[in-house]
Amino acid sequence: MPETSPLFDEFGRCLPTGINAPAHQKTRRYFLIDKPDINYSASYERLNQAFSISDAISQEQYESRVTSILAEIADNKLMKPILNGAMAPFILPKAVYDDIGQAMESTFLPAVQSAFNSFFPDYDFKNHSPRSLNGQLSVAPGSRHQQVLDQMANEVVVGVYFPCLSEYSVPAAIERMATLPEQFSLAGGFDTSAAFVSMPDLLFRKEGYPPLLWLSGLVSTEQNVAYHFEAYGYDLTFNRRVHLGQVAEYWSSGLVMIG
Repeated sequence: MPETSPLFDEFGRCLPTGINAPAHQKTRRYFLIDKPDINYSASYERLNQAFSISDAISQEQYESRVTSILAEIADNKLMKPILNGAMAPFILPKAVYDDIGQAMESTFLPAVQSAFNSFFPDYDFKNHSPRSLNGQLSVAPGSRHQQVLDQMANEVVVGVYFPCLSEYSVPAAIERMATLPEQFSLAGGFDTSAAFVSMPDLLFRKEGYPPLLWLSGLVSTEQNVAYHFEAYGYDLTFNRRVHLGQVAEYWSSGLVMIG
């Protein structure tokens, strides 16, 4: 059942309370994501270019729904500290995809590439995954990520992505969901991609190093393998990695709240 003890620290990190899977209880905050300002106009323009959602939702409606999500969080004493960390609002189109991996390859990764390369013409987005994603990805049990896909089947989805599960193993990120408020789900492929379309500079840092962001809401057909976004220099990359259920200081996962 959800906790009544603190869920997030003063920097917005989700505290790894009651976790049996590997997660660092303390962090030196070396791999960080800077908290960006939200430019709703630019975000909406990029999301509309990627997903053609202007007939279904206006910029004003987008901003209003994001504001409502953030207000709901701010009104909850346990959830409010997450707002001290980085976040990225996003829109997902109304759609049903029979194959998550195929949709990532055909729609969502190209959308990230287009948004990133337009925002950073001197840098590049690169998909380094050595094999096709077709048939490779499904919703991770216990992640609640199916909530996002179910809402996508019915309507355009508006949400906020919080990369707050820092220094968690992939199994620990899934385990943590059992005691978080039901409004949160573990970010997967579509929502994380849309967050990068909305804010292509999410992992961009001139000084210091950002973390790797796992798509922990998805499970691969390969045991102990997961997919992730990662900065490489000033470029942005997508790739797969064997994680063996372990934790590393530069690994993070994201929470999503939709509304």
